[in-house]
Amino acid sequence: MPDLLRELARLGHVARVASLRARGIPDASLHAALAAGFVRRPRRGWIASPLADQDQLRAIATGARIGCSSALRRLGVWAGTDDALHLHVPRTAARLGQSPQVPGVASPGVWHPLVPDRKRRARTVRLASDAPPRVHWARELAPRRALDWIVSPQTALAAAVRCMDAEHASAAIDSALHERVLTRREVDTVMASLPNRCAALRDDFTGKPESGAESLFVRRMSDAGFLVEPQVDLAGFGRYDGVIDGCVLFEVDGREFHSGSDAFFADRDRTLVGQVFGIPVVRPSARHVLEDWPMTFAAVARTVADAKIVWRHRGLPPITG
Repeated sequence: MPDLLRELARLGHVARVASLRARGIPDASLHAALAAGFVRRPRRGWIASPLADQDQLRAIATGARIGCSSALRRLGVWAGTDDALHLHVPRTAARLGQSPQVPGVASPGVWHPLVPDRKRRARTVRLASDAPPRVHWARELAPRRALDWIVSPQTALAAAVRCMDAEHASAAIDSALHERVLTRREVDTVMASLPNRCAALRDDFTGKPESGAESLFVRRMSDAGFLVEPQVDLAGFGRYDGVIDGCVLFEVDGREFHSGSDAFFADRDRTLVGQVFGIPVVRPSARHVLEDWPMTFAAVARTVADAKIVWRHRGLPPITG
């Protein structure tokens, strides 16, 4: 059954029988694989490999696709903090089927086939909670990029920016660009399909932050009145997430959001280099930004205030001046 399992893997481990037939898998192979227990039939007209995960099976059982932030998460794009399963149903659908109880599945979350292997090895897909799914009735913006079980990146982003609050929506746009899931032109097309109020989600920072938490940090500091320059390259120092008011460097991190231990320790090297040259470096983690912003903001604001005193006393120019 190598051909069948290979094609299922390319499609994300679940697919309609019609899609497998279109890829050259004969009915005889499907029947043999089902009889041998190599694959299963989660719903009439569907085939799933043993690696299919719980959320995929929930979506199929309901007659929907995984969409919105749940789809972004499987693309490696910032998906906010909502753990509910988000489902997409075409506007033309007569009704949404009742989801039967799906037997517990121990398989880890399945990445979208577009996600490179190096990213799959570094992170895992966080599966949804057991809460009732959130359903989005909308048209598919890019049918050729949708899979049987998950919407296209364009449709996922379009739903997410309307579903999330503004700061997480802006972070999702940044992330889709940074992860190269969508081009700027594709993002432009998505945004043009949305209400005019969504235009404010893009600003001078769009596409510059390299993580969702960094997007939140940058905009929150800017909204508080600080001058924030993201993604700063300093000769002899390396690249930093940015600089605040020309005198404090920042790195927003957390080991679970890095590509590996090498990148994690390289970040620490940059912190030490900055301190050698008398430049403060603040390093809030993603958890600090997401769960304890008041304390994080107070610490950063105090560091900037103290750095300004030193900068004025020494007559130093701004770091990026």
